[in-house]
Amino acid sequence: MERYVEFIFNNRKKLLILLVIINITALIGLIQIRLNVDMKTFLPSSSKYLDNYSIIEKKYDLSDQLIVMLETDKNPLEDLDLYRKLWSLQRELESIKGINFISSLFPQSFPGYNIKSPEDINESFLNKISQISMFKDKFFKEKDGKYYTLLTIPLKSEDFKVVDQIEEKLKNVTHYGGGTLYFTKKLFDYLLSIVIFLPPFAFLTMLLIFSLQLGSKKLALFSVIPAGLGALWTLGLMGWSGRELSIASVLVPIFTIIMGSADGMHFLTHYVEYIERGLDKKSAVIETLKSTGIAMIMTTVTTIIGFISMMFINSNMMKEMGIWTSFGIGFAGIATLYILPVIIAGDVELKRKRAHMFDVSFIKKFWNRKGVFTYIILILIFVLLIPTITVKFDQISMFKGYTKVRKDYEKLTSVFDFNIPVMVDFQTTKDPLDKTYLNEMKKFENTLSDEISMFNYPQQFLDVMGKEFFNFKSYPNPIQILIIKNAIKNNPSIPLFDLIKGKSYLGIITTKDNSQMTLEKVQDAVENLKKDGVFKDIKISGMPYVFNEMNTTVLNSQIKSIIISLILVFISIFIMIRSLKISFYGILPLIGALLAEFGIMALFKIPLNIQSALMANITIGVGVDYAIHMIGTYRYYKTRSKNPIEETFNVVQKPILANAIGLALGLSILNFSPFTFHTYLSIIMWVGMISASMFTLMLLPNFLKYENNKNVK
Repeated sequence: MERYVEFIFNNRKKLLILLVIINITALIGLIQIRLNVDMKTFLPSSSKYLDNYSIIEKKYDLSDQLIVMLETDKNPLEDLDLYRKLWSLQRELESIKGINFISSLFPQSFPGYNIKSPEDINESFLNKISQISMFKDKFFKEKDGKYYTLLTIPLKSEDFKVVDQIEEKLKNVTHYGGGTLYFTKKLFDYLLSIVIFLPPFAFLTMLLIFSLQLGSKKLALFSVIPAGLGALWTLGLMGWSGRELSIASVLVPIFTIIMGSADGMHFLTHYVEYIERGLDKKSAVIETLKSTGIAMIMTTVTTIIGFISMMFINSNMMKEMGIWTSFGIGFAGIATLYILPVIIAGDVELKRKRAHMFDVSFIKKFWNRKGVFTYIILILIFVLLIPTITVKFDQISMFKGYTKVRKDYEKLTSVFDFNIPVMVDFQTTKDPLDKTYLNEMKKFENTLSDEISMFNYPQQFLDVMGKEFFNFKSYPNPIQILIIKNAIKNNPSIPLFDLIKGKSYLGIITTKDNSQMTLEKVQDAVENLKKDGVFKDIKISGMPYVFNEMNTTVLNSQIKSIIISLILVFISIFIMIRSLKISFYGILPLIGALLAEFGIMALFKIPLNIQSALMANITIGVGVDYAIHMIGTYRYYKTRSKNPIEETFNVVQKPILANAIGLALGLSILNFSPFTFHTYLSIIMWVGMISASMFTLMLLPNFLKYENNKNVK
């Protein structure tokens, strides 16, 4: 330690110049970073449903589809002027580059009518539209004195400008939006606001908490600076390497600042203690590194372990977040050992103006069997709650209720039973438009009458068009099919033949809900349909199945990640202290904190999903830090104090509690995020950090006292 400190003090100016160069390089990388809001990167890295989804998209040349619902005070099917106005509005929308076509109540052309301008629309046309179920039932609803018309808009392009241009043209009409590109555009806006506002807010929050703990704003500032630079270096490296910030990795700078600042706070807490004992700067830094340096390195390693174990979660996005947060924590640890000694070596005077605020000396009353008994009772209660925990994640539940995405979706759902669709690829043995398949689809639909609200398939379109457009008495024969095909060939808003490719056709199902039970019933109905022998194969997919698959695998992958993390953390503690028993004692508070978190999730109905699963990795990585600092400090005072346990407790209790509260409060800034899982994460981390710190301060002194007394005997 002496040689390292001597090097710092002798080369301070050179090290400052190096620091400036590193920061400028990181800033250049930072401005190159981009946002990635593709929801597919959130999904499992291997998934049969995702594979099927990609095959179906390519086979039927499917593009993203926007849903727009218009709200009016009058009925457009009874008000000619309103209908003409909305018909013209749709033509304006169709002129937007990137829109393929629009299916709605306002078709551009119609068999038997020559509609070239709004003036060509008359009462007879409205009456005809009103009689055709394919238009009225699918695109028109009346509810609570309001009238709603639906526009389904397949796209040529996934450029966000399409959404902006649609909203600009609809600015004078009450409307609600849905669809993957719409969600993604809003997601981009939300992520941008998180990147801009939350990391600085996290920095200020930690600054406030550490000011209270360290008794000095200057001390607090210098304790947080290394973590802030660690976040900058990480983002800079991401920019230089061409990586993008996603909905998960956007948390990397926030986690780095909040968790990485712990080392700076512990370093300066010990440094000030030695300065107040009369040591000079250099000697105080040396003693600080002797007493807490190894612990700081180990806590950095264990926090990295917590995040790197996310590699075992079945999601590419979560794996990437784990990797980059590990870089951030590592950089923050390096910056602490590099920057703080450099600052101290200068003319900066660091001292506190008031005493530490946080004091939990009352917990000494539990340094006995009562403390162990209390721990056991609490974890038993939490264990009993865990079986009731729910697992859920989908595209909509991630948005908070006040967001436009959530409000629009709920409005669409309440009026049109809107939902993310399920797609079924039917591979046939005959011509796909053979009447056999109409009968099969009707049986299939009847089987699922309680589960689905809408089922679109080409035979249905053909049957309705034949009867309502052309007055055919029965399902069209091959010649009549050619007549229909010729009649609608210039009308892209009726995508009948787009749903057919060779000897295959696409069915699109809208379920009443996307619960696991409903999706399983649809899957079972598909399996039963295969047994009829009229299909070569049937493939089912869609984002509801992909997310459901992720929900069912997240628990298994999370358990695997937790077990591996605990083993690696145990090994890390053992390497530091070379004692199996004390290493086991060190992870007991961590196990208690994990059980408390899962129990609270079950109690307050917080769903476990791919993002809230983060809490276990954070708790393992950070929660064990308290035990490491206590064990490391105890080993330092064991040969230097008559009462090493009391001395250890007095030194570490305040920074441990300050760090726990600071981390919990720091993550509370996630409540300002528009995403529900961020709020859930902040709530859970309050439980995890406070329980980990309190269990550490309650259990470890008791166990260390027992080991110490046994060694004395």
